[in-house]
Amino acid sequence: MIKTLLSLLFIVFLAWLSIDYFSITLPTAEPTRERNKHKESSAREVRSQTITSRTIIQKERITLVQLLEDNLFYDAMAFYLENSTQENRKQIEDYLAILAKSNPTLALEYMQIFLDDVPESTIWKLMIKTHIDQANFVKAIELIILAKENYVSESEEKRLSTQLRDVTISYIDVLIQRKEYAKLILFLEEMIAYDDTDNFYKFRLAQLYMRLDKVDEAGLLLEGLQYDEVYAQNVKTLLNSIDKSEEEQYKYAIPLEKYGDHYIANIFLDGVVFKLMLDTGATYIFIDEDKASMLEVIRDDLVLQTVGGDVHAKLCHVNNLEVGNLSLSHIDVTIAPFKREGIDGLLGMNFFRQFSFIISQDEDILYLNPKSL
Repeated sequence: MIKTLLSLLFIVFLAWLSIDYFSITLPTAEPTRERNKHKESSAREVRSQTITSRTIIQKERITLVQLLEDNLFYDAMAFYLENSTQENRKQIEDYLAILAKSNPTLALEYMQIFLDDVPESTIWKLMIKTHIDQANFVKAIELIILAKENYVSESEEKRLSTQLRDVTISYIDVLIQRKEYAKLILFLEEMIAYDDTDNFYKFRLAQLYMRLDKVDEAGLLLEGLQYDEVYAQNVKTLLNSIDKSEEEQYKYAIPLEKYGDHYIANIFLDGVVFKLMLDTGATYIFIDEDKASMLEVIRDDLVLQTVGGDVHAKLCHVNNLEVGNLSLSHIDVTIAPFKREGIDGLLGMNFFRQFSFIISQDEDILYLNPKSL
């Protein structure tokens, strides 16, 4: 019994010693595991940071593309302004070119925003093309003119000038089809003011005036284009058509003869023929007195003012004046010495003031219409 009790006590003592031993030895191994654990944690953090850095770099490379794919243009612009690389600019320009085909109105809005922030971009070329494709000719013309003022290389200037002409022709055709003539006149006048050396717009305006029967306005423009190498022949045709239309309205046609830079008409005064030079600067019909002895003198105390000074003259009465198919009764003429080879006097304003008249230089004809009293 006692032996059994002692055995149990011995076992308990051994157990106690084991527990005490492990409580002393085990802590020496624990720090090693903790250090290993810390090292593993640090390695994971380093690997995590490396992966995170790579992810950020990759994300920066695709962010602009992703923004554009998601149609977040304003966010894409903000990104570009912080990362203004040539590659990023091209990505935005390519995006706008694609958008212009599906939604040109929105694309034009975005293009203007982009151009405002990046004025050195060539996106203005795409803007012009998009406006033309949408038949926004006025806006396209404005942009072309603006581009011509800012891009001055010879080749670019030539290309823009050709494009401007093509677009203006398209716009003119549209306004004519719509019969919006007032708007067209205003447009052509603005283009003439923009470039007075380009006779294309003057000629087109003259054509329009002819179409609208505004022959006086057309004539003024055409007179200034008679010697233009490009339009001279067409101008001559239009001027002839004006003359012809006017001639058809005149009652009398008087044949003329050339006298230097002037014209002569054969005038019958009381049955006697006189070669008189047309002179609207002379107040009266004027005859050389040596050739007018048959005329009835009614005054002999006139003083005429001429380029050479004052001239004493006589006032005579003519019962009948005939020229061509025209006949006038009771007309006054003045007579005085007048020595000029080949002519007998002047056909002055007391004849011309009775008529509306034009001189056709191509036909050498004086066209007359009696004025309404």
